Amino acid sequence: MIIKGYDIEVPEARAALVLEMQEEVRADKKHFRDAFKQMLDDMEVAWNGASKSWPKANYKVNITQRFVRQKVASLYAKNPRALAKCRPKLKYRVWDGTMEQLQGAAQGMPDPMTAMMIIQDVQQGKAEEEMYKKLGKTLECCFHYYIDEQIPSFKSQMKRCVRSAIQTSVGYVKLGFQRETDLSPDNKAKIADSQQRLAHIQRLLDELSEDGDKTMYDAEAEELRLSVEQLRKEPMVIIREGLVFDFPKPTSVIPDRKCISLDGWIGADWLTEEIFMTPDEVKEFYQLDLSGVSTPGTGPGYAAYSTSGTEYRQNPRTDLSGKRDDLVCVWMMYHKPTGLKFEMADGYKDFLKEPEGPEVVVERYFPIYALCFNELEHPTKLFPPSDVCNMTPQQMELNRQKEALREHRKANRPGYVTPKGALSEGDKQALMGQEANGVVELDGMMPGNKVTDLLQGIPKVGVDPNLYESQGIMDDVYKTVGMAEPGFGGSSGDTATAVATAEQARTAALEAEADQLNDYLSVLARDASQIMLTELDPQTVQQIAGPGAVWPQMNRDQIQAEMHLEIVAGSNGRPNKIQRQQALQQLVPFLLQIPGVNPQWLGQKLIEAIDDSIDLTEAFTANVPSIQMMNNAPPPQPGGPGAEEPGAQGAEGGNNAQQPPTQPQGAGPALPGQGGPGRPPMVPLPQYNA
Repeated sequence: MIIKGYDIEVPEARAALVLEMQEEVRADKKHFRDAFKQMLDDMEVAWNGASKSWPKANYKVNITQRFVRQKVASLYAKNPRALAKCRPKLKYRVWDGTMEQLQGAAQGMPDPMTAMMIIQDVQQGKAEEEMYKKLGKTLECCFHYYIDEQIPSFKSQMKRCVRSAIQTSVGYVKLGFQRETDLSPDNKAKIADSQQRLAHIQRLLDELSEDGDKTMYDAEAEELRLSVEQLRKEPMVIIREGLVFDFPKPTSVIPDRKCISLDGWIGADWLTEEIFMTPDEVKEFYQLDLSGVSTPGTGPGYAAYSTSGTEYRQNPRTDLSGKRDDLVCVWMMYHKPTGLKFEMADGYKDFLKEPEGPEVVVERYFPIYALCFNELEHPTKLFPPSDVCNMTPQQMELNRQKEALREHRKANRPGYVTPKGALSEGDKQALMGQEANGVVELDGMMPGNKVTDLLQGIPKVGVDPNLYESQGIMDDVYKTVGMAEPGFGGSSGDTATAVATAEQARTAALEAEADQLNDYLSVLARDASQIMLTELDPQTVQQIAGPGAVWPQMNRDQIQAEMHLEIVAGSNGRPNKIQRQQALQQLVPFLLQIPGVNPQWLGQKLIEAIDDSIDLTEAFTANVPSIQMMNNAPPPQPGGPGAEEPGAQGAEGGNNAQQPPTQPQGAGPALPGQGGPGRPPMVPLPQYNA
């Protein structure tokens, strides 16, 4: 049943608490007002290649957009790969870890009790190690499952987060957990199930039941009928349980003004997320009708926002079309001192729902994670300048230079002068509209007169290339953003050594940011593993990871203290396969000489260097020789088992047969149609007549 907001009597103490918290949020927004405005300006520069003050008709060279796209592609090329890791611990109480002591205990030590204790200690330790290994694999399967099923895809959304960090100095990821009865306004567009439709249908039902004249709701009634009909067609309602990754906009997260660092929200007592909702959406999510009073001071009501207002333009919604004047500004405050989540509407004197703990509990408390590449130290500023902000002066100077060159070229177009009255209007039109190789007859020109007596060219100032040289501006851009000219799609014509040196400097700076992104994703994966261990049901885990999954029933806090997920370094970036293959080519000869190296592991690493998407789980079979050994095995010989001994094979043994010519070391594979030293000539295929 929907409760009418203006019929609620709010206790005075509760209303005072809500008002105090709303004042804190307003003060935080005012404190970071300039930072949010700078974010919007940076978005405009990256979108249009110029600031808002630059006329649309003027010339623009949008190098900023090219830089943003290039950097995002370099930093995030694919979804990361998580790996479960156990914290180093001394697992064995009696065994000293040496094989000599273990062999002595197995063969019988002078003290049988000590030998038994060593063997039991090793067995318990190995069993615990195997349990943690399977648990870690289960965690990895669940994490990758929730990343893959994210809608929209986690890859596209994470690229958006990285792009936001480059454009506006910060990008956000919010960790959440959805249960069967959960419905949150900030992730309603992310969840692929029927809950939001059911809530919408419930609101329409309540409105139809409250009004006697149902003819006024013909549109809603038809919408309800179509929705119910669609639900009946579906064989089952999909209810989702698991991790939810949300990606708030950079202007929708309002930190505590006491915060001194975006990484970990150091110094912040609370963190607020701002969302604009329509009154109908508030009815669906909070079962409250706030449309009765829209002016604060006359009742509980709420402060109505307009789509044309400054506050809304700072944090707009792309799914709202047209002009509205009844939007509700919803604030979700994560209050660390009390450990509660407060959901409020600006101007409404009560909480939208009863305060409770956050959906997920992590060590850092705040479920929103900030990604920032250019974080700096400043006594009064929290948000650092973005890459786009740093290169905006060069972007605008390049635009002004190209526009000046454009105007200069226009001014240098051919022009002529003539004495006043020497040519009639018809003569002027004939001269201006003459065709190629055309003959023009002029009334004002007498026989014997020269054309130069009537017309003379206007002297022009030639275009000096040095005045409009842009290489100096582009050099400033390269130094500012740490990217060489080939990264922008051009070439300066420098020597190969100069280009290689610039590329090395760019790669070093990019690797530092890639390492920072890897640490950021590792923190996300670590906290995601804590959430899964706390919230996931064993039955759900088994459905995701399979019947062999291992999941703790008790002592999950102890498991969290000993195991966590970590992102494999470089797994989210574009891999340098050539460099990895060259490293393995140098390493493999040494590994082949070391005793105890697992051939399966070596083969797996070699294949991963070529294509890491190949799964070798089904490729290995125990106690089966290599294919080469099976091909070289001698055929069965008549005469009994003795004939199959190596000595009975004679000169025709498998390894004694003629082998194909080998390829010299360092030579690549033979290309089609090529011969050469160590490369057999290509044999043409036989031709068949039709």
